[in-house]
Amino acid sequence: MGHSRLNVVIRADASVHIGMGHRVRSEVLAESFTEQGAEVCFVVHASCADFSNEGDFVFESESEWYELAHQADILVLDHYGYDVSAINKLFKLNPNLLVLDDNNNRGDFNCRWLLNPLSLRYSETVQFPLTGGQFALLRPQFSRQQAHQVQDRQKLLLTFGGTDPLKLTFPFIKSLFEIGFPTEFLLVMVGSGVQNAKEVEAYCRQHTIECQIGVSQVSELMAHSRFAISAAGGTLFELACMGVPTHFIQVAGNQKDALDEHAALGWCSATDFINCKPSERLKLVDQVVESVMHTWQTDLTARSQLASQLVDGRGAECVVQTVLSSCLRK
Repeated sequence: MGHSRLNVVIRADASVHIGMGHRVRSEVLAESFTEQGAEVCFVVHASCADFSNEGDFVFESESEWYELAHQADILVLDHYGYDVSAINKLFKLNPNLLVLDDNNNRGDFNCRWLLNPLSLRYSETVQFPLTGGQFALLRPQFSRQQAHQVQDRQKLLLTFGGTDPLKLTFPFIKSLFEIGFPTEFLLVMVGSGVQNAKEVEAYCRQHTIECQIGVSQVSELMAHSRFAISAAGGTLFELACMGVPTHFIQVAGNQKDALDEHAALGWCSATDFINCKPSERLKLVDQVVESVMHTWQTDLTARSQLASQLVDGRGAECVVQTVLSSCLRK
């Protein structure tokens, strides 16, 4: 039975600085709510309007945002600009508050549902904690692709998300080429928000390297990948779902907990680029590439199988079912 009378309001800003991860995973959640008949509205601050979509409510004053938050049947917050006091204020405005989190480092705040794909423990101020890989918000293409895994895995996938904030794509391509990695096995995936995408594309064309820009069906590319070098973030759960062993590059502080948890499981490894001086990044890039070249020559079957068992790609469905079954009447 659908929930056509429910109004879901989502706050998930995106920008070159913030990245696209919050928006992408919230859109997955929005799609699942919509499939259940709910009406979904994204609320975006004017400073992030360049990354908004048609139909979004763009606001400048907090009073506009709070009014929408109060009126919503279900309020979703995926934003690290909100500390404990700000989240508690939203909870007072609307007790049907779902908070998306990655680190559990903001203290004890009040909310009805808490979503974190990591296995972290929260205080009793969270009424319904939804934690663990089974709740990772992945697009439907991943669960469909996982059910039809391909055997032909020959590619080394290189990707740094939707915006590549540290501009690492180009240095990694050059390092791989210069060390002699076979170009026919290299696949570069560039997000639509990457500022130097044309430069990357030109270099790949010059050296006969496959380069895909602004890809929508990324699960297909991952399914043909034997290994990956990737920025962390939401892509971690996508690669796990597709069974792709990966060396992750930490490009944001809030990625550390996810990398620590998953590296300990054995299917991936990671390098911190946050605490690396810009002048030393090229040297670190070369070190990562040398490590990857060694790993590439090993049997990756066990790592691949382990990764695919951690995330099934049906997290959004699980979250929405839980939220709708425990929603308070207002």
